[in-house]
Amino acid sequence: MTLFSRLLYSGIAGSLLLASLLLMAVAISRTFVGFRTGEGALDTMLDGIGLVIIAVAVADVGKFLFEEEVIADRELRRPAEARGSLTKFMTIIIVALSLESLVLITKAARDKPADILFPSLLMLVAVAALVGLGLFQKLSQHATAAIPDDVGDEEDEPKKVESPKSSRPPRRPQRAKA
Repeated sequence: MTLFSRLLYSGIAGSLLLASLLLMAVAISRTFVGFRTGEGALDTMLDGIGLVIIAVAVADVGKFLFEEEVIADRELRRPAEARGSLTKFMTIIIVALSLESLVLITKAARDKPADILFPSLLMLVAVAALVGLGLFQKLSQHATAAIPDDVGDEEDEPKKVESPKSSRPPRRPQRAKA
């Protein structure tokens, strides 16, 4: 990976982490003001929880980008690597959707029970994403098994030549019984 790409992804990840910290600061300040004034403390707290959930999801995406693009410095040549990266990313999204829908369901049930449809649909979207991720895992497992791990490594690593003597592993020496 070039220096420019590393700097670019570092900047993007840093911006996401900074945005996450700002969201958390806003959540804390709004919650504090709501408790101090005494007006709608529970609503303010639920709004703060929603902001913190979004902040955690944004921080996780920033961390994911930094780990995958800067630290790992790989191009996802193997299907198992791509599957693992996509699984990490989708898990972040699914957890954020699930938590946010729970907060919205709690808020809607408390304020207007008739408005619970949207949060319930959001929970269904999270469940559908989870089912889709499971289906993706199941279907891509066959592709991972069909393609050997050393595909794409020909130019990076020299091939290991095995000796034609024996394909059996060496025997372990036996201990003398006392």
